[in-house]
Amino acid sequence: MAIRCYEKDGKKLYQVYVNARSSINPKLRVQKTVSDLKSLSLARREENRIHQELGKKLMELEGLCDTWESVIDKWEEEAKSGILGTYNPATIMDHTASLRNWTRSWFKTPASELGKAQGRDLIKRMTNAEKSISFIKKVKNTVNVVYNFGIEEGLIKGVQNSPVYGIKLHHKQEKVPDILSLEEIKKFLFEAKRQKHPWYPIWSAALLTGMRNGELYALEWDDVDFENDIIRVSKSFNKRTNEIKSTKAGYWRNVPMSPELKNLLISLKSSTEDKFVLPRFNDWRRGDQSKVLKMFLVGIGLPKIKFHALRTCFATQLLAKGTPPAIVMKICGWRDLKTMEFYIRVAGVDEKGATDCLNILPSEAEVMENVVTLFKH
Repeated sequence: MAIRCYEKDGKKLYQVYVNARSSINPKLRVQKTVSDLKSLSLARREENRIHQELGKKLMELEGLCDTWESVIDKWEEEAKSGILGTYNPATIMDHTASLRNWTRSWFKTPASELGKAQGRDLIKRMTNAEKSISFIKKVKNTVNVVYNFGIEEGLIKGVQNSPVYGIKLHHKQEKVPDILSLEEIKKFLFEAKRQKHPWYPIWSAALLTGMRNGELYALEWDDVDFENDIIRVSKSFNKRTNEIKSTKAGYWRNVPMSPELKNLLISLKSSTEDKFVLPRFNDWRRGDQSKVLKMFLVGIGLPKIKFHALRTCFATQLLAKGTPPAIVMKICGWRDLKTMEFYIRVAGVDEKGATDCLNILPSEAEVMENVVTLFKH
């Protein structure tokens, strides 16, 4: 609480500022300022009145629910303790970081007072920032998860749905993914080997296994079975947490070893005593694998693609060569059929040959025969 004296238009006036904080929830705070009071005694009476008013407001808010910031903090605490299930530390970090970034304006608001207006504003801000639909969906789902947790735990009272529940997203036009054709892949690897590029073994392994970036980084010789020609994929490196953990899907899988891949691995094994299969560069550890790849592709006149697109190239080439989708799913470690359907569309295997039966264009012989007939008449 504070009373300040000041002058305005030659008159001596007073301003009262009162700040009240909850003893139950320190993050819950209310404040009020009143200006242009004509006397000190009037200012003191106003100060007492505001103090009582804010005290009642605090009691109402304490009985209503926690602030949105408090709900996030409690969800994070419970998620880390394992009470909410087996959340990966990186997933918890991602969820809380996105909420603290995109819903910061909600922090001091009692969570039960957040409505559809705030939800639509959130979606609008992310859209204006040109975030992808998948990113917006992820943040929207995170808000739903944390808000529903607050309702279930009694932190949020008097409401049943989150502020983003039921808000529909306008889907942007889907872009064709950037990948390399078979001829481009061959040129890419030929130039990388000819120039003795240090990343050649990494790029080759990515295109011959379809493994994710973190899985390749964490691959050890103990995972390579030369006798049975398989690679056991059971772990992945997480750059943000700087740790080796389980794969993205959370389970191990086998990747068959082609003759080309086997020769590559035998060559690598003979030239290193490290427990890790692939060379480990600082650029890779920093997460700059796509930057290195794009620079090389541009230098040899090929389209720029991200490192993860090498996995897409692997899957689409297998599908194009007739490998059953179910086998490709197992090798790549996908459980979601929608993901598999996407790669089938990219490969075009479902559509291949479907229009061969049309045969409607006239042949050159038919056209010439018709011309000759016209001249005879």
